[in-house]
Amino acid sequence: MNNEREKILILFNGEHIAYSPTVIQLYDELQKKYDVTITAEYPYSFNNQKLENRNVLYHKFYHVKGRYFYWILFQIASIFNKETRLFKRNKLNYKEYFFKFLFIKKILKKHQYETIISVDILNAVFCSLLKVKTDFLSLELTIDEQHLPLLDFKYINCVLIQSIERYQYLFKDKEIKTFFVQNAPIYKDVVKETRSGLIYGGSAYDELGFYHCLDYVATYSNEKLTVQGAIMPKDIARVNNEYQQLLDEKRLVIKKKYLENDEVVESLSYYEIGFCFYNFNVPVIRDNYFNYASAPSGKMFKYLAAGVPVVASNIVGFKFVNEFQCGLLIDDLSPEEIHKAVSKIRANYSFYVENAIRAAKFYSFDKAIEPYMKFIAER
Repeated sequence: MNNEREKILILFNGEHIAYSPTVIQLYDELQKKYDVTITAEYPYSFNNQKLENRNVLYHKFYHVKGRYFYWILFQIASIFNKETRLFKRNKLNYKEYFFKFLFIKKILKKHQYETIISVDILNAVFCSLLKVKTDFLSLELTIDEQHLPLLDFKYINCVLIQSIERYQYLFKDKEIKTFFVQNAPIYKDVVKETRSGLIYGGSAYDELGFYHCLDYVATYSNEKLTVQGAIMPKDIARVNNEYQQLLDEKRLVIKKKYLENDEVVESLSYYEIGFCFYNFNVPVIRDNYFNYASAPSGKMFKYLAAGVPVVASNIVGFKFVNEFQCGLLIDDLSPEEIHKAVSKIRANYSFYVENAIRAAKFYSFDKAIEPYMKFIAER
């Protein structure tokens, strides 16, 4: 009797795999029944790291900018190599994507996978060019959207995505088997009776309203904010330069240690209210408005899983906050508007906590992914 488990490959796009809870949880759920492998780029950036305790194949593709040898190599390859000719014919930047593509091609040729899951558009395009069927998991809408016309939809088995708005944005009126899955943790009862202070979870930088939160704490002397997540050296320097008093008064506490999914939720459960903002005055956020406005941030669902009500930006992706009444949405990130929302939540705190828990249970990842698990099992 052959007890070998079926193999599943998850093609991840980028080096931040350790900070992609959706992919990590998908891996963990699939691993219960299947032999699962993830491909990801080797983490070079300071705030990225290898994903521990999972089967990950890392690839180190070469950046050719400023390297004359590789420039010559690609010029020759563009004439004689079929992959580079394929890329040029399809208007793909072979200098940028060549090694990524060859790495995936090699993995697919070497191993037999029953299911391949492509995270974001570029990997789905690679599978399409290789004439390999794939399930498409949409996490980010990025510049790779420009390659969407290269996608042959007959190679897409199904789509996993956060909202109907995102699906329609990408696929218009195409009818593809679709599963709606939020970037939410599996709900576990970690809610604390006693909590204090405000919490900012996730990457701490201007694009996500970090400094609006600091300005709020600086304006209201009775407030204390804890930051749990990655913070860039330039932002640490700015905090030390502009907000040193908050650090000295211990009204600002920065915790940079990497935590696993369950550890993050447990850590958040000690705090009173969580912030989840987008700063649309920053060009990178403003220019990619739909990407950020149409899908809830993962930290939002971690707050809710911890029973922590939220104050968040008023965007379509956060409309469920109003529907569940698990927090408040604001248009203006000024200290005064943040204060109004915080005060309103505190005035009826148990009501918002109960609704946060209700929302967390509704969006719990294990429940949301169950239809997809059934789909691939039957397939």
